[in-house]
Amino acid sequence: MRAAILEEFGKPLVVEEVELLPPGPGHVVVRTTASAFCYTDCMNQRGDLGKQLPTVLGHSAVGIVEEVGAEVDELLPGQHVVVPGTPECGHCYWCVRGRPDQCADLFVPQPHIANRASGEALTTSGGGGTYAELMRVPKSWVFPVETDLPDEWLSLLGCGITTGLGAVFNAAEVEPGSSVAVVGCGHLGLWMIQAAKVAGAAQIIAVEPRANRRGLAAELGATELVDPGDGNPVEQVRALTGGRGADCSLEAAIEPEAQTQTILMTRRAGVAVLTSIKTTTAEISVNQFELALRGRDVRSCQNGRVRMRRDIPRYVQMLEAGLVDARPIVTRTYPLEEINEALRAAEARENLTGVIVP
Repeated sequence: MRAAILEEFGKPLVVEEVELLPPGPGHVVVRTTASAFCYTDCMNQRGDLGKQLPTVLGHSAVGIVEEVGAEVDELLPGQHVVVPGTPECGHCYWCVRGRPDQCADLFVPQPHIANRASGEALTTSGGGGTYAELMRVPKSWVFPVETDLPDEWLSLLGCGITTGLGAVFNAAEVEPGSSVAVVGCGHLGLWMIQAAKVAGAAQIIAVEPRANRRGLAAELGATELVDPGDGNPVEQVRALTGGRGADCSLEAAIEPEAQTQTILMTRRAGVAVLTSIKTTTAEISVNQFELALRGRDVRSCQNGRVRMRRDIPRYVQMLEAGLVDARPIVTRTYPLEEINEALRAAEARENLTGVIVP
């Protein structure tokens, strides 16, 4: 099979033929039909997240089951499946307590999935390795999906859609009539805006420095637009919400400063949801009085706190009903050979989401 390999941090990915390992017990081989290119892999390519090289990046895809290993009874060859950035084994400490977004299969050492022609072992950066024609993944990372929606849209179910919608529905639990601030209006923030509209938020404030993205945020449901270049965004959001701050603020902007601002633009006894990291060592700073005594609930949000088996069907139904729209989020598609152009366009913020179609 062909795969896009990260050999050296800061260098272009190399597309070459590799030999995929056969599926072991509990593993599945999936033929990739579409994979969302996430900005996280710009950070991986730079070395910001400390991956073991050489590796196959990519963590959000859709495809067709080709082969299953022993101990796999719930999946069959020919099934249409999502391979997301978050597994759900169903039996670990976190899964049985209703928090599969922290499943024990997540954040494990990078698995060996293929060999190069030289015999060198290839890993994946997570459970997927989706920038390849085939994926070898544990069954806990594979979820059937039944729909006629385009695979280019469905590929976003592994990361952007689940994180954005889940941040609103699962983490923030946005209520009808509430005020919501979204900090950062790239692909993730735009999913948050759409979800806040579905949740019935009365006021949706988009905080974004790029004019074109603010414009799209307005088209997708934002009721007010804030340009950080016009002044302190915390004060701007407070001014738009009667001086209190937003009932709920959601961060999708990566920078530590943006996370601090997200917390501070949330009203007393409000909810702040943080979704991003810049590096594995980055830290945020928040005034102790603001954090300890203002009654805010600050919530971590790995992939939208999703329960994949519950949430994927729900989000597919929303897409099918037109409640949320992937068309403005998918900027363009790329063959595997053009993955470095997808990387460049993501790094330059030219794309909201590029999709690799091997």
